Amino acid sequence: MKIAIIAGLLSMISIQSVAMTVSPLFTDHMVLQRDKEVKVWGSAPPGQKVKVSVNQQQFSTVTDESGNWTLVMPPHQKGGPFTLLVEGDETREVSDLYFGEVWIAGGQSNMEWDLQDNVVGHEQEVANAEIPLIRFFDVPNTLSPKKQEQLPEGQWRVASPETAGEFSAVAWFFAKRLQQHEDVAVGIIESNWGGTPAEAWTDIDEVKNVPGYKAMATEVLKTENWPQKLAANEKRNTEKWSRINSVEQALATGAAGIGFDDSSWAIRTLPNTTALHDFVWLRHRFTLSRNEAQSSVALSLGDIVQNAFIFINGKLLATEDWRNGDSLHEVPASMLKAGENVIAIRAANDWDNNVFVGKEGEIWLSVKGEKTDLFADWKYSNQVEPPMPDVKNYSFTPGFLYNAMIYPLLPYAAAGVIWYQGESNVERHPYYAALFSKMIENWRTRANAPDLPFLYVQLAAFLPRQPLQPDSAWAYLRDAQRQTLALPFTGMAVTIDVGNGDDIHPKRKRVVGERLWLQAASKVYGDNILSSGPDYRAMENQGSRIIVHFDHDKGLQTTDGQAPKGFIIAGKDGVFYRGKATIKGRTVEVHHPQVSEPVALRYAWADNPAVNLVNAEGLPAVPFRTDNWNAEHVSAASE
Repeated sequence: MKIAIIAGLLSMISIQSVAMTVSPLFTDHMVLQRDKEVKVWGSAPPGQKVKVSVNQQQFSTVTDESGNWTLVMPPHQKGGPFTLLVEGDETREVSDLYFGEVWIAGGQSNMEWDLQDNVVGHEQEVANAEIPLIRFFDVPNTLSPKKQEQLPEGQWRVASPETAGEFSAVAWFFAKRLQQHEDVAVGIIESNWGGTPAEAWTDIDEVKNVPGYKAMATEVLKTENWPQKLAANEKRNTEKWSRINSVEQALATGAAGIGFDDSSWAIRTLPNTTALHDFVWLRHRFTLSRNEAQSSVALSLGDIVQNAFIFINGKLLATEDWRNGDSLHEVPASMLKAGENVIAIRAANDWDNNVFVGKEGEIWLSVKGEKTDLFADWKYSNQVEPPMPDVKNYSFTPGFLYNAMIYPLLPYAAAGVIWYQGESNVERHPYYAALFSKMIENWRTRANAPDLPFLYVQLAAFLPRQPLQPDSAWAYLRDAQRQTLALPFTGMAVTIDVGNGDDIHPKRKRVVGERLWLQAASKVYGDNILSSGPDYRAMENQGSRIIVHFDHDKGLQTTDGQAPKGFIIAGKDGVFYRGKATIKGRTVEVHHPQVSEPVALRYAWADNPAVNLVNAEGLPAVPFRTDNWNAEHVSAASE
């Protein structure tokens, strides 16, 4: 877990520094953007001369009346290592500096997700991560109601087997391809925060002009006591995390122990379908023979949402958090005994205080390979500990992350942005295209780079598969992301085929990072490659059939050799049927016997659609729709 920082909490008034400072981005092992003007900035006493020198070039400026200084250095070709000196009333030295390619990696948890966290292939990646020309800078999770001039302290880290596991997995795979392709130092600046919506990453003065957000932004702007509100909330947050993370406090209750009296607790089955709240304790007793207690025992709880300690006979077996997509554990014989044993679970949810434990059919104990279901007869209580402290997610607040993690970052020259976000905006999908476009323009304005490339990931499949779901909120959000391609210098990596219906954090991050790289290779670095799957261009009606034309249609085919899946078709009544599709050269023909006069066609339109259409490069077709109907005006046919 990253530690959240409240910028300017002690004082919302900037205090003039009496000593020279430089932006925290300027530390050893940094990467500066090649072939572009780059800024160096900081503070010092007013009127002081500041000199910056690198690679036998020297530049100077004078601080303004507020003590701030910014110096612009001319473009520099790739190279290094260099030493950068900043001289004022004192001298700062930055060593092992390279000029290369700098990319900002933004978004929520799927961009934040570390390489070491069960990403497919992570063991080999980490073991082979001795690539010193790849460097990462992780901006600490920080929020503020006012724009900050400086980021909190951080450091550049050089890629190695000791460090790479903590890098963003998506950004890592992107950086590897970029470094190989350009033979250049690559600097990734991670500025991301799990669970956060796009409005938090956008200047609130821009958010208030987006349809659907005016009231929210106005309420934030008129609040005058933010320092007090944030300080009180942070105090509760500190207490919350202290309790969630304290095995000692959990053990001190005695509820993990085999002799604890749970006779007054309620009895329930798992998994629970209605949320439990606060600090939830669950206990289950099982009996082993002497021989069984010395054998191989496995415990499956399916999944716990989302923080848990799991105890066996009062001893800690495992700790889980939001990164765990399942809960399967080997129980050492040293924790077991002949006779009665007790499983105790202490669960909480740091996100929204809604606790869910278990998955259907995946709650069992295996002794010597023989499974016994454990779904019934759990003792339950949430009265063992005081309730969860009431903490607000101010990281959701419009503008707060922009103020602290983007505004003070964007003077730093970059080649572009890679972005993976949208899950937290699904419920407000009608406004996302306008909001996301406004955010991109906002960042470009702050960076003084109207052509800054912005490459992003379209949301992967998630939630249970439904064969016909024309009102899917996830599909509408993906379509909003597709609409954002109307902005120049944007690109979208399609990941509809790499999702997991049970896990909002799919672990095939290599595919995601490399598809982002394909967008960069094509749109930024000039490669003449096929960077996208088949993308809808036009349709034509031929009686009861629709013929679909695509861009990027070379080698149109399906992954399984079967007929194309995922097309739905409707007449003017807005009732959709599963289309019957056939590949005809570089087009796809779609019809349904119940739709004699089709007017609308959609593809991959569901939370978790079954799809198989690709091109010669194996890249998946881009989800699309030909209509502009909203979710309230469509329905699914009874088939």
